Order: sequence, then structure tokens, then C-alpha cells
Amino acid sequence: MPLFSFIHISDLHLDSPFSTIHQNNPDLAHTLRAATFEAFHNIIEIGIEKKIDFLLIAGDVYDGADRSLRAQIKFRDGLRKLDEAGIHSYIVHGNHDPLDKWSSRLEWPSRVHIFSDKIETMDAIKDGHLLARIQGISYATKNETRNLARLFKRTSSAFHIGLLHANAGNDTGHEPYAPCTLNDLIRSEMDFWALGHVHRRNLLSSDHPVILYPGNTQGRNIRETGEKGGYWIKVHEDNEVEMEFFEADVVRWVVHEIPINPMRTEQDLVEALDKACLDLSQSQSGRPSIVRILLTGNGPMYGYLSDPNNLAGLHETIVEMGADHSPPVWIDRIKLNAGPQWDLNMLINQQDFIGELLRYSRELYEAPDLHSRFQKDLAILFGNTRARRYLGIPDDRKLRSLLKKAEKMCLQVLCNENTQ
Repeated sequence: MPLFSFIHISDLHLDSPFSTIHQNNPDLAHTLRAATFEAFHNIIEIGIEKKIDFLLIAGDVYDGADRSLRAQIKFRDGLRKLDEAGIHSYIVHGNHDPLDKWSSRLEWPSRVHIFSDKIETMDAIKDGHLLARIQGISYATKNETRNLARLFKRTSSAFHIGLLHANAGNDTGHEPYAPCTLNDLIRSEMDFWALGHVHRRNLLSSDHPVILYPGNTQGRNIRETGEKGGYWIKVHEDNEVEMEFFEADVVRWVVHEIPINPMRTEQDLVEALDKACLDLSQSQSGRPSIVRILLTGNGPMYGYLSDPNNLAGLHETIVEMGADHSPPVWIDRIKLNAGPQWDLNMLINQQDFIGELLRYSRELYEAPDLHSRFQKDLAILFGNTRARRYLGIPDDRKLRSLLKKAEKMCLQVLCNENTQ
């Protein structure tokens, strides 16, 4: 039996405009327009059902700094339902919704606390007992470059939670707002860090302290694939933390690969796409999905697919197939990442440029320390101070993956030229 429990979410991006994919699809347009609000509604219902003690929101509640009135009212109404159930809410603002931008003068429920741009400490109390001490800080402006994590400090033996919208570490794939290191977070002596800003789920530390990015609550584009939602956190005796992810998203973004290797005819292509639509419709927990199809591998159908008109016709066909399913599968696009059929053993033994290229690629791939062989070339890019802020230096495993991709790209061009 836990001593108390709470939900940790971040990056709601309420009223997000999404992409232009829905312009000619009114059903999809309606679904996307409501998606961020419905995901938040789902979280509120889950919180009430699980009888949590409080809700933590780690920034970017709204999608834009000049937050819409519609988004603010929907947000307030959701928190009001929690308030009526006796549940507190603690909120910080991030780079998308800093405190210095316009907002309506709405009255917030009594159990809602929005942290200011100065470090604050709030006590979560139930029936006269202190459950947890929550420290948090909101962004005053969008471009918050200070290391805010260094402002947090343990003040008692109570369970301490740090609520922060920040870029922790160097390899998050997001803008370096409020940058900090894992050591900065650990030194504060919090028991739990409820972070926001990074849109993919990421458990940076599982114990002493727990450091968690829950990801955003609703995927908004093809870079934000997979299940989205939040974490139900239960705290037991001796500050033992139990974490459970739950889904709250309304529509799901998916990248789905289909290898063309076994296909011999246009009918094979159509059947593979039809099966993909059925599988996708049945595999997304009852949610509609927006899907990008990647045609991969090497096979005899590459010639047919390399004609843009054929690929466009195939896209029209699969769009109709996907829309007929329940829940529907909306096809974003079909991308050709495939190539012609090759006999690699034959090509690598040829005494020509292609054979020499493949032998050199194989030699590099099998080198014990690939990074050292490219160190001078990589330094041009990764030695640049601006690029280094956004790019992590690839290790040998990543370099080998990139080498294989480069080899495939070269073969597609060279073998195509030889067959034309």
C-alpha cells in the first residue's frame, strides 16, 4: 500500500495546430483539432480513477507563448475537476508558455499552484500529514539559458520532488533551454525529478534520485511516434518509488517498414499494403493512426516503384484502404527507401569501381576502432561549437550503421546507372 501517489506529465501543447496533413481530410482535421484536449481529459479521468493525491505538470502546457483562450479554459476546467475531487495540481511553465507572455485573467481552483519565476517550495499535505515537499520554478521568458537545477536544494527529511522544464544532458534532441547535467540534478538531493521538455519517454535514473521525462501527452508529428501519456507514481515506505506508464493519447503516429524483397508483381505490393493497414488498425490500442510507410530492402519491384507516377498511384490506393478500417489508418506518405535487387557476393568480387567500393566499405565496417579512422574528418563537423550543441559524437556502433546506409545509397546510384 503506497503512502501516496501522483501523476507526472509534461508537454501537453494544448491547441497544437499539428501539420498540414489534414487539409483535405475533414475527419482527420477534427480528430487532430481535439487531440491534445482529449488527451488531457483522459489524464484527468485517470487521476480521479486512481485517486491520486496530486498532479505534476512539468511545463509547456500550451503550444504557443500567446496561449489561446480556448486552451486556457479547457486547462482550467480539467484542473477544476481534480480540485472537486480533492486533488492538488502543481505546474511550472516552460519555453512554449513562459510567464512573460499574454494570458487571460482566469480564476484558478484553490488546489492549483502555478510556480513563479523564482524557486518556490510547496508542501503537499493530506489530512494534516506532509506527503511531499515540491520545489519548482517557471520560465520568465522563452530563452531561459540559466542552469535552474542548481537552485533546488533539499530542506528536510520529507520526500522531495523537483519540478522542472529543462534540458538534462547533451543528447536529448531538443533545444538547450535551462541546460543542466545529471550531476546537477543529483547534487540537489531530491528524491524524484519530474522533468519536462523532451518529448520522448526517458528514465535517466531509476533510483536515488529517480529522474524522469514522461514525454509529451499527445504525439504531434511523425517524429513523435509511439504511445504517449504519463506516469502514475506510487511512493512507498523508505521512499521507494514505483512507476507505471499509462497511455492517454488519442491518435498515434507510426513509421511502418515494408520490405519489398519478396514482391514480384504489383498485386504483391497491393496485398502487402492492405495487410499493413489491417495490422496497424488492430495494433494501436483502439486508436486511429497516422502512418508513414517506408518501402525498404532490395527487389525486382524497385524499378516500378522508382517511377514517381507509380508511387503516387500506390499512395492513393493505400489512402483509400486505410480509411476503410476501424479505427482508421491515415497514410501520411509512402517513402521509397528500397533499391534494386543485388547479388552482393557477385558485386564485391567484381574488378571494377563497385567491387572496389564494397571491399573498402567491408574493410571499414570490420575495423576494430572505426572512430579513430574518421577522427580527423569528424572533427570538422563535431568540432564546430554550434553543431556540437545539437549533435552527439557517434560511437563505433552508430558509425557502422551510417556506413551501411552510405553503402546502400552508393549502390542504388551506381547500379541504376549501369542498368540504364
